[in-house]
Amino acid sequence: MSLEPIFDWLQEWSQVIAGLGSLFLTGGLVYLYRQQQGLLKRELNREVRNSHTDTLRKRIRSWHGDIDELGVSDDAGFFSDNTNLPRVHGASVQPAPALIDVVGRDTEFRVVPQAIEDDRYLQDLLENHAPELKQIKEEIEQRHREFEDKKAQFRNEFPEAPSAETDDYTLTSTQYFDLWVFKSAVKLHREHLESDKERLRAIAEDSVENETSARPDPAIVSYSADARGGSKVITYEAQLKSGDLDVLSGLDDEIKEQVLELYYDAIEDIDSEGVYSHAVEAAEILDKMAETIEELKAKLVEYEGHPLYMGDCEYLEEATL
Repeated sequence: MSLEPIFDWLQEWSQVIAGLGSLFLTGGLVYLYRQQQGLLKRELNREVRNSHTDTLRKRIRSWHGDIDELGVSDDAGFFSDNTNLPRVHGASVQPAPALIDVVGRDTEFRVVPQAIEDDRYLQDLLENHAPELKQIKEEIEQRHREFEDKKAQFRNEFPEAPSAETDDYTLTSTQYFDLWVFKSAVKLHREHLESDKERLRAIAEDSVENETSARPDPAIVSYSADARGGSKVITYEAQLKSGDLDVLSGLDDEIKEQVLELYYDAIEDIDSEGVYSHAVEAAEILDKMAETIEELKAKLVEYEGHPLYMGDCEYLEEATL
């Protein structure tokens, strides 16, 4: 068999074959280049997300306030008071600490410390990367509004407190008497709070005996049913008709006994029906709020430990390839 036709064919198609080889080689190189570019792009984008996650994690730590390098600090625990979250007390709610100097008295309830409340990265976290945290935050805010509504309803419907008058003094309640009754009723109906009427009476006795105050002009003696710590609120006042505090020594025991009787009656009247139903509902709200705050605390710790925060946002769009 002659090989000349084969050689002729190879000579004729050699350039085509070479061109195809070059084309395949070029295609392979382009494919590898694009693969490499894709890997590099993904790696750079991952670094961008890593950096953004670190930025958001700092907001998580500032919000929680009690996370160390290994997670929650050793001192933290269930219902711990070492965080920057709101705190539920016996019959009230303390907002998140401001973490900044505030001029005057700030009465606004906050779930997030005021220092970082308007931080753009915190808002980004809540809107785009951790919607669960936003939902829990809003739930706590809603429960606080409900609690304040129940308090207002109670105070609006509570009957006028009794007063007493003798030849020597006039004993009248202050504007805070109904608030004390409300708080007392809430404490009695809280699920996890150890409180009963006997304890409330004992607190009132100690406060009347040891925390009485007086001012000379006019001659008024003030009494509190609960003067523990910073919770002292004046609920009854005795105005001496003589206008002279020197006569108080002869009337002191009598007035204290009268005040205590008024406190005893108010404590004994606490029920779960009528106007007191608002306090029962308020107690239930506080119990649920305490649980929700603990849920928020746990979620913050959980998110703090996430290696990457998912979700898209304008900051990632600007920086990613």
